[in-house]
Amino acid sequence: MTRLARIPALAWWQSVLVGLGCAAVMLGVRQGLSQFYGDIAGFMLLLPAVIVAALAAGRIAGLTAVVAGLVGGWIILNVNLSGDRLVEQLARVATVNFILVGLFVAMVASSLRKVVKTLDATGDTLRESEQRFRLMANTAPSPVWTTDTEARVEFVNAALEEFYGRPADQILGHVWKAAIHPDDQATVEAAMAEARPQRQPYGFEARFQHAQGDWRWMRVSVNPRFDGKGSFLGYVGMSFDISDTRHAIAALGEQERRQTFLLSLADALRDLPSPEAIMSQVEQSLGTELGVDRVGYAEVDTDAGTVFMTRDWTSGLASAEGEFAVTEVGADLISDLAEGRLIRIENIENDPRTRDALELFGRLQTRALMRAPVIRAGQLRAYLYVHEAEPRSWSDHEAELLQEVASRTWTEIERSRAEAALRESESRFRAIADTAPVLIWVTQKDRVRAFVNQAYVSWHGGSYEEARLADWRQMVHPDDHAHIRDESIQGEAAGEPFTLEARYRRADGAWRWLRSFSRPRLDANNEIIGFVGVAFDITEARQAEDDLRRINELLEERVNQALTQKAKAEADLVHAQRLETVGRLTGGVAHDFNNLLTVVIGALDIILRSPDDAAKRKKLGEAALAAARRGEGLTHQLLAFSRRQTLRPRPVDLNDQILECEPLLRQAVGDTVELRLRLRRDGAPVNVDVAQFEAALLNLVVNARHAVKDGGRIGIQTQACEVQAGDVVDLPAGPYVCVTVSDNGSGMDADVLARVFEPFFTTKSVGKGTGLGLSQVYGFARQSGGAARVSSRSGQGTRIKLYLPPLAEGLSIAEPVGTAAAPAKVTNRKLLLVEDDPSVAAIALELLIETGFSVTTADNATQALDRLAVETFDVMLSDVVMPGGMTGIELARVVATDHPDMRIVLTSGYAGDDVDAALKGTMWPFLRKPYSGEELTRILSGSEDATPT
Repeated sequence: MTRLARIPALAWWQSVLVGLGCAAVMLGVRQGLSQFYGDIAGFMLLLPAVIVAALAAGRIAGLTAVVAGLVGGWIILNVNLSGDRLVEQLARVATVNFILVGLFVAMVASSLRKVVKTLDATGDTLRESEQRFRLMANTAPSPVWTTDTEARVEFVNAALEEFYGRPADQILGHVWKAAIHPDDQATVEAAMAEARPQRQPYGFEARFQHAQGDWRWMRVSVNPRFDGKGSFLGYVGMSFDISDTRHAIAALGEQERRQTFLLSLADALRDLPSPEAIMSQVEQSLGTELGVDRVGYAEVDTDAGTVFMTRDWTSGLASAEGEFAVTEVGADLISDLAEGRLIRIENIENDPRTRDALELFGRLQTRALMRAPVIRAGQLRAYLYVHEAEPRSWSDHEAELLQEVASRTWTEIERSRAEAALRESESRFRAIADTAPVLIWVTQKDRVRAFVNQAYVSWHGGSYEEARLADWRQMVHPDDHAHIRDESIQGEAAGEPFTLEARYRRADGAWRWLRSFSRPRLDANNEIIGFVGVAFDITEARQAEDDLRRINELLEERVNQALTQKAKAEADLVHAQRLETVGRLTGGVAHDFNNLLTVVIGALDIILRSPDDAAKRKKLGEAALAAARRGEGLTHQLLAFSRRQTLRPRPVDLNDQILECEPLLRQAVGDTVELRLRLRRDGAPVNVDVAQFEAALLNLVVNARHAVKDGGRIGIQTQACEVQAGDVVDLPAGPYVCVTVSDNGSGMDADVLARVFEPFFTTKSVGKGTGLGLSQVYGFARQSGGAARVSSRSGQGTRIKLYLPPLAEGLSIAEPVGTAAAPAKVTNRKLLLVEDDPSVAAIALELLIETGFSVTTADNATQALDRLAVETFDVMLSDVVMPGGMTGIELARVVATDHPDMRIVLTSGYAGDDVDAALKGTMWPFLRKPYSGEELTRILSGSEDATPT
């Protein structure tokens, strides 16, 4: 039956089904026994169904079984009733009995079910409680145990095993009593004797010996144990290690006593008027608290190496007041103090740090001492000391108290000194301010004046308080009020010094100009707490400024006139200098060209007079041609110097060009002079006109050869240079490729060095040089985007360095190509020649006809356009600079648009900067005058392009 009672609780509908099922079973039994019962109701046979239902599913199932059994029983009974009234009466009695007994049985059975459940739960709870107790006891960090009625230990937890360092079976019984400190045995026995007879809880604190051998303070708390019937079983106990707490309480007591002393000392110092009074009070209080013979302060001057002991407090000893050298009071002690260490010496005779100060300590009757340092800004400023006439062991509490008193009270001493200095400073400030002839004031945060000087009071009139509290804005002139208000608000809001200037009404009613300067006042947290201001009467200064302004205007006018005259004179001087340069240039050019023309004219004259002598004509023609080439070179040198030469730069490695020119250069210097090359290992890539570079290099080498004697040395070096701003005149900062030509020749003096790049300036004798060599070098370097610099001293040789821009990214050096074959003769091609100079046109016409072109000429761009309107051409060769209002470049643009298939070639001897700029980036080849027939044929046929860049 108990198994039925332990069936888990069911839902109400499930309980109803159980009741119906049990009733149905017993009704089936009753139906089966109908013949046996006859007219007897037999309802009591249904009670087992009620009992089983109530035990299995509770009260609802039992009641359901009662109702179902009653209904089913009456159905069975009506079938079997014979109509006898007595039988019917007995059936009704049986029904009432069944209801009463059935309800009672249902209630009893359901209650029995609850009792079984409760008993099961209680047993589980007891077992769980026992397990939980053991688990909690073993996981508790503190020792837990139980004893029997005789105080014998029955159970110990893991913490107690760990405390004693022994297993549980070695701790049971009365072993714990042997671990109590002997001094605490009586206390423990008294507590047990008082509480155990009455079965009362009790507790005590005692020292127990730990497994490690040390004594631990333990707080023990025990409570009696009783069984369910109230019988005494013994005690359960728990202990807590309170060693740290006991030590902390002891330390707290010391700390409390120290804080009490410090608070009372602070109260005593609060209203003392001077640093001396503070020191005296501290010394007396500390001496009484510690029971020492002397207390005092010492101030340390590390720079001077001295220690000044202030007036001290003593108890029967002489005063130590006075100034001493650091060595007298112990230099090692001072070093330790400077490092922030407190000095604690029980006997000065046993401490090596006091060996140099024994004589002083002997005079001061000192055998033991302590010193607490006062460090400010990382330096030892002072120390507080205590002296004892006999050896003494100082406790940690005494040392800590001395250090804390030193730190706290020295702050009070510094505060008192600062307040005294502030009072003196304020007094001095007031004295200075009141004697100053300017207006001075100090404002608070609310803009109210906190102080004004006597000059301010005199300006305002009335008493000091009236002047201080008056609204200064009411004294501002109406015309100045708006800007003064705005500027003062802006200045105060910015928190920076600011200046105001306006007219103010003085006490006598006069309007005076005042200029004021206001500066913010800051507190210790750098917060603005007001402003300090000063004002000057600048009325006379303003008047003087107006007068000075009028004088300055007059002076400026006269200075402008003088400057105009000076500028005119300078312009005249520059003009004269230009005329002198032009004259020198003209003379030099005339000299060289006359020599060349002499050769050309003489040769041509002889050729004309010797028509039959072919050999002579060839010889003289070659001489004339050579003279003309020299004239061409002279022209290029002039253009390079003036930086108006049209260069044809291309990417090139200067190292390769120098190596190509090396045979020519060695021939130029001769066998008696050493030529050394030092070329940059990684190459020297640049973008220059190769011909002009070679000419410049040759000029530099030839000049160097003229400067050295036989056996001399000339060097050529390439390198990468980094130029800083200002290092080289007219050269921007950045990387450059440098070519340096140096010699160990005679050098140059300062006068020659200053004129070395001037055109036609030469140190050679007449007829030996043109003076254009270095001018060409300078012009080439400047026109290539670089510069040239000379360094030389007389007798120490010369170094000329060319700075050239490095090759830009995206450009590459083309591989060298072989010599092009001479162009073939042209046939069946028509050419339009546009040239305004008849002589040049005649020569060009002959050259073109010899080449095979059919040539039509035009004098200017207009004629050329007219020719193009009626005739087609294959090629157009046009001069750049022509009369008629249209240049060759403009003509080329028109022709390129109207005749896109025509080849266009431009030529010029000198175009100028504007035309150079126009040529830059164009697609048409450019031929420089003078030119040969071979050059003309190559460019017209398209086998060579000389596009300017």
